[in-house]
Amino acid sequence: MRLYDFHFRPNERFLYEYDFGDLWQHGIRVERRLALDETRTYPACIGSQRAVPPEDCGGPWAFMALQEEHAPAYFLDRYADLLDTIRTGDLDDARDQLVELEALQAWLALGHFDRRRVNRRLTLYALGDEAWRWE
Repeated sequence: MRLYDFHFRPNERFLYEYDFGDLWQHGIRVERRLALDETRTYPACIGSQRAVPPEDCGGPWAFMALQEEHAPAYFLDRYADLLDTIRTGDLDDARDQLVELEALQAWLALGHFDRRRVNRRLTLYALGDEAWRWE
């Protein structure tokens, strides 16, 4: 069944549940229905408010706890530690700390939504290219 088959009207809302085990729920509102544009690939994303949470982070409640744990103040402390380590000249320890910070960097970008990246993945999906899963 396709979304089109539900015949939603403008301003109608529905709940989309992703990953039934973790209960990720997304409220979706239909803004308007447009005529099919033969030059476009569907589905297409026109916008969002934030980036998606990391995959397999344990559901909404676990994600919120992790997000609080990785607040910007946490990174400021880690960067201060890194600067102190660099000043002491322990470059091996500094490299280890930098690797840790790079792995956690995605937490700082959760407020950013990359619509182009999403649409690249949706295009791969529409074309049947399995690379959409890892893009």
